[in-house]
Amino acid sequence: MTELRIVRAEGTPRERGQQVGRGLGQMIERSIGFYHQYLERRGIASRQLQDFLAPYFNATETQTPAYAETIKGMAEGAMVPVWELFAVNAFEELEPLLGTGPEHPSFIQTDAGSAPTRRARPQPDRCSTFAVSGPGFTLLGHNEQWLAGDEGNVAVVVDVPGRGFPSVVSPTVVCCLPAVGMNEYGGVQGIQSLVAADDGVGVPRVLVSRNSLEASDRLDAVRRAAMPNRAGGYGHVFAFPGGDTFIVETTATQHSLLSGSGPHTNHYLDPALGEAGPPPSLGSVSRYERLLALIEERHPDTPEGVMDILRDHGGRPQAICRHPDPQDGDDAASVLFSMVCDVEAGLMWVAPGNPCTTEYEAVDLTGVFAS
Repeated sequence: MTELRIVRAEGTPRERGQQVGRGLGQMIERSIGFYHQYLERRGIASRQLQDFLAPYFNATETQTPAYAETIKGMAEGAMVPVWELFAVNAFEELEPLLGTGPEHPSFIQTDAGSAPTRRARPQPDRCSTFAVSGPGFTLLGHNEQWLAGDEGNVAVVVDVPGRGFPSVVSPTVVCCLPAVGMNEYGGVQGIQSLVAADDGVGVPRVLVSRNSLEASDRLDAVRRAAMPNRAGGYGHVFAFPGGDTFIVETTATQHSLLSGSGPHTNHYLDPALGEAGPPPSLGSVSRYERLLALIEERHPDTPEGVMDILRDHGGRPQAICRHPDPQDGDDAASVLFSMVCDVEAGLMWVAPGNPCTTEYEAVDLTGVFAS
């Protein structure tokens, strides 16, 4: 059984980063080692990362200085180079810059099935989320689909900043700041990668989602997800107590609010934003349509019902519970963890691996959130 690691961090942003880095140091070092090899195979050595990423780090320090401090603290605590750690948090911005070729295609190329051009990138196939609500229940489920080489490097971060800032609880790949999870206002967020023609230099997507993870309500969620100077877009699926479920889709410069329950994968649902993105990949469409069909067929109203959908393998060409293709090795896409949140009860379960083979474990939130 895969162990679910949990680390709690309190204090200033730098101090919290240091605590996370120390608590997850071995996992962070292992994860960094994978990305080091991944990037070198595509023509970027560690010494070059600063040249590629300095504009994004400058944007981070300007717009979200606390998150820049947290990343610095994590690097100090784990004793890893800060630029390599930041590179993982800015991976979706760095990846289109990587050298490509038939021997080492990029993650985006492999998953979407076509090579990026200077005019347009194919949609990435990463992550599936859905929210459902009804009388007495509000639930959200999320499968984190990422690189198989980072498998096992997953933990739950309990981030308690104090000083009037909300606590958050987040399952995450260990090199990244929290992006999905629950906050002390009772809000829950899942995210899905998106790309569009206006992608550019700005605050990396992961850090934008860290900002929106603190949202107190719908209005605040839209404001945070659509923060200025972001490098690109995400699909943010939100759920709040009382049944308020909605999706905020963003590009680097535009955003759209889609009200109501339902799924989201890796293509735009808003037609206007969709004009700025590439055609939806078959993988994203298959996961979206399968999620929609299962929700309509089963009407899940319990955490167990949500878990069962996240374990599903019925979609083609990509299943909701995606497993790595052995032929792709560490570069394959796979579900690294699964999260289910009962918004009304303030409860969270996490499976640190494919949920069909890894048990969901309840995360103890006692004393984390103010009553």
